[in-house]
Amino acid sequence: MKKEQWIEDILNSTNGITPVSPDASLFSKIQQKIRRQDTVSAKTVWLVAASIAVLVILNISIINSKSKTSKDTTTAYLEMTVDQNNQLYQ
Repeated sequence: MKKEQWIEDILNSTNGITPVSPDASLFSKIQQKIRRQDTVSAKTVWLVAASIAVLVILNISIINSKSKTSKDTTTAYLEMTVDQNNQLYQ
């Protein structure tokens, strides 16, 4: 019973408070800042997209060239290790 009364008192504690109205000039300044959103130009977006594409292409080409080099090196090493009679083990 006391708990319910306490909850009711807490809920009713804001009944006598008068709402505060904001200053008109402050409210208009806030609205102006919201309306004035900084936008990014289309030129900047295209430049960023192009630079990302160039980086991706460069990375792919470097990875492909590295894998070809490692395959050639592995094959050359294997050829050098094989004996004259083409036996891997003696």
